[in-house]
Amino acid sequence: MPTTTTPERVEGTNVVMLQAPTLQWALKRTLLGLVILFVTIATAATLLYASIEPEQESGAPLYSTPAATADPAYSGAPAPEQLMRSARHI
Repeated sequence: MPTTTTPERVEGTNVVMLQAPTLQWALKRTLLGLVILFVTIATAATLLYASIEPEQESGAPLYSTPAATADPAYSGAPAPEQLMRSARHI
C-alpha cells in the first residue's frame, strides 16, 4: 500500500470549491459602501457647519478686528501722527 495519497484517492474530506460572487452579494456590498459613504459625508458636513462662527444680525462677525483707535504697537500700519510728520518733511 502506498504511503502517499493523490487527490483522486482522498475520501471523506470536505472539499470547498470557490464560487463566483452572486448578484445579491454584489448588491449588498454596493449598498453597504453607499451607506458608509453617505454617513462619512454627512458627518464631515455637520462638523464643518458646526465649526463656522455665527454672525450677528447686523452682518458683522461676532469676533471682529480691533478698532482703528487701538494701540498702534500691535498694528503693522504706521500711526496717523507718523504719517503727518513724514508728509511735513517732504
